[in-house]
Amino acid sequence: MVNTAIVIGAGIAGCTSAYALAKRGVKVTLIERNAEIANEASGNPLAMLYPRLSGDDLSSQFALASYVFSLEFYQSLQLAPADYSACGMLQLGFNARELARIQKVAAQNHPAGIVSYVAQHEASTIAGITIDHDALYFPTAGWVHPQHLCKHLTQHPNISVLKTQQVTRFSKETHGFEVYNHEQLLATAQVLIIANANDAQQLLPHLPLQTKAVRGQVSVVDSTAISRNVKTILCSDGYLSPHAVSQQAHCLGASFANIDTPSIAAIDLTPTQQDHADNLSKLNNISTALHQDLQSNIIGGRVSYRCTTSDYWPLVGELVNSAALKAKPVRPSAASTTLPWISGLYINAAHGSKGFTSAPLCAEILATMIHHEQLPLSPELACLLNPNRFLLREMGLKQLAKTIASTHKISG
Repeated sequence: MVNTAIVIGAGIAGCTSAYALAKRGVKVTLIERNAEIANEASGNPLAMLYPRLSGDDLSSQFALASYVFSLEFYQSLQLAPADYSACGMLQLGFNARELARIQKVAAQNHPAGIVSYVAQHEASTIAGITIDHDALYFPTAGWVHPQHLCKHLTQHPNISVLKTQQVTRFSKETHGFEVYNHEQLLATAQVLIIANANDAQQLLPHLPLQTKAVRGQVSVVDSTAISRNVKTILCSDGYLSPHAVSQQAHCLGASFANIDTPSIAAIDLTPTQQDHADNLSKLNNISTALHQDLQSNIIGGRVSYRCTTSDYWPLVGELVNSAALKAKPVRPSAASTTLPWISGLYINAAHGSKGFTSAPLCAEILATMIHHEQLPLSPELACLLNPNRFLLREMGLKQLAKTIASTHKISG
């Protein structure tokens, strides 16, 4: 019976992980190194909630499962209208490649309540402005205010938040996990979840996570009489949010740039004019009229560093003892029970730019693993999230890389 847990990192992955456990009666200590929660990649003015589908591949199946789960999750929270809006979204077939993609998705005949194909004239009616392309319409897609959402989640009575505390190391003792800020003991609990994105590798130096930091810049654009007619999120190779009352503006984004510097190095969080210009240029693929209308209306911006992996799948699940496995390797045909799992040690990280869509489902996956409940998605998809997969592949254990801890044991 799990009664206590520690979660490191109070972004969307950490806050949803803490909330999923707190709902089950677990007393959770949520530790954040910053003075405020949701202060890094989860701290943008708005987060867009939508999936990018490309067909019936496993990546699309996971994206769709995450999307459906996250919408139900956010609706269940009954957030204020200023913090959440299911305004819908149009993904535009703005070039031949994108048109072929959305037509392929449409051919799968998803329920209209999830997504449907709309011709240019219907897309224009839905959008509230003239659109020059056919589109996929996601009627219940939307946006959420990240910091307000995370604060809402952490108000659960079973969650205690420790701010301005940098976890530098942890250990597993007979009575549970201990986490430290250098020599200061911060908390002890039966379960430990690492959810601190680009800093996770520092806590797990011997386990290859293959994470990388991706710089992203969002532009905040003052609305105009024309742009306030936009009713839905509009998405091409970038996105434009509808006028958000809480922001009195649009969010326009987002730039992408892989960064190879380690997370301990100083990073530049200053928005650049070039990235603002690049974000604005993407408006041309949405609406040339909007591009002209908003050209001089940038009033702010925000830079953050998302965390993603080399294969673009999140890292979700229980961790193995990499040193023990390397010291005593198992056979490629061995059962997953033979792996040296560190019972109670989990990770929820590397959600890239889709964390507000994927993290709620991944938090639920961890909670079901910890409490030995039925997984909220197919085992096939859950296994692709195996956070030990890069180590296991390096060791020639490709089949074991496609397993998860919950398939081998239900105790701990």
